[in-house]
Amino acid sequence: MADLKTSFCGLPVKSPIGITSCDFGGTAKLIERFSETGIGWIIGKTVHKIDGVHRWPRPYFYSLRHFGNDMKDVWICSQMFHNMPYEKWLDEELPKCLKICKERGVLYIGSVSGIGPIAETWVPFIHDLQDRGVEIIELDTGGPHATFGAVEADKDCGAPLALDPDIAYKVTKACVDIAKVPIIFKTTPQCVNAAALALAIQRAGGHAISGNNSFYGAWIDHETGQFYGVPGSMGGLMGRPWQIFSLAKILETTATIPEMPFLGGGGVFTYDDVARHLMGGCDLVGLCSSIYSRGIAVIPKIHKELNEWMDKKGYKTIADVPVITDKFMYLRDWKREGPYMQEITPIVPEFDDEKCNRCGICESLCPYGAISMDKEAGTKPTFDRNICYGCGWCLGHCPQWAVKMIKAETGEEIWDGRGTIKDWVSDKEGY
Repeated sequence: MADLKTSFCGLPVKSPIGITSCDFGGTAKLIERFSETGIGWIIGKTVHKIDGVHRWPRPYFYSLRHFGNDMKDVWICSQMFHNMPYEKWLDEELPKCLKICKERGVLYIGSVSGIGPIAETWVPFIHDLQDRGVEIIELDTGGPHATFGAVEADKDCGAPLALDPDIAYKVTKACVDIAKVPIIFKTTPQCVNAAALALAIQRAGGHAISGNNSFYGAWIDHETGQFYGVPGSMGGLMGRPWQIFSLAKILETTATIPEMPFLGGGGVFTYDDVARHLMGGCDLVGLCSSIYSRGIAVIPKIHKELNEWMDKKGYKTIADVPVITDKFMYLRDWKREGPYMQEITPIVPEFDDEKCNRCGICESLCPYGAISMDKEAGTKPTFDRNICYGCGWCLGHCPQWAVKMIKAETGEEIWDGRGTIKDWVSDKEGY
């Protein structure tokens, strides 16, 4: 069986899988429950002193699974920061949380939120937590809910803070300068230029980055004419589908500064989600929405299946899982097709006569009307190269895996739909 032990910011971790900041890290009772699942780390519920104690709206979870099967793992969360008074949490709850984590071999990461670039609203948290034995601290700047209670211009917090590299630099540096423990900066998926933000954090001496927090989300019930989610009809968009977006934001950072430790998450539901985050440069991979959506049993299931996958691939340790951030490329950097766009696509579909069951899905979904077939005659699909764009849509929707993309002139296979596109573009070929 593969060895899942790893390290983060010089601290040993028994598993890269843990729980990002949410309810589950808010109390010793909850931490005790989750510490039995095999997690390697847990981030505490974010504590703060913004506008007093935050009373969570009830209800604060709004599942969208009633709006179709494609929304089964999508929901909006309108929960705020830790709802326990800070002093009570610090003096009574935190010591119990740390004790349990130490006994169970779980790394506890404290999470704090101050106000904008005002250093004095952040620094006291650092002193308080590290003096009580917290070994690593996260600066939570990415949460969408943080802005709900801070409407004044001089009280920017949450997402607005993490959108500005200059503010991120000031906050990170102020905390790093007085910290005796590693400092993590938590990003927001709302950030347009994640790379610039990451570089600012690096210049400030930040030890690691975590991302992503939830995205702003809103939903309208068309039958009732009411919003889903409070307050103000907006909350954090959670669920597996948005992993596609979140992972891209993570890659902007991990590809820019691969040497910076990264704690990643966002829509992680299965072992393969964990695997792709590890390959995307994440040192630790966090769960949250998957536990809410599918229950606590999802954690040991992911551990088991991740072990099996690593054994199958021959990866004995987490360090053996390949990191592929060097392959990450922005579309703007994609090689040009030459001095002019080709009139006829050099990449076309090929239909496997034996695998094809003549269902007609490719014909009905082709965006350009390039595919045709005669169901009554039972012939396989054909396409008009003069119309076909070589887009691959037919491949992606074939239930029989009967389509692959090939070079029109040579028949060389380019993509079978199960992995990455072959590195086939070259200036020499004019493709």
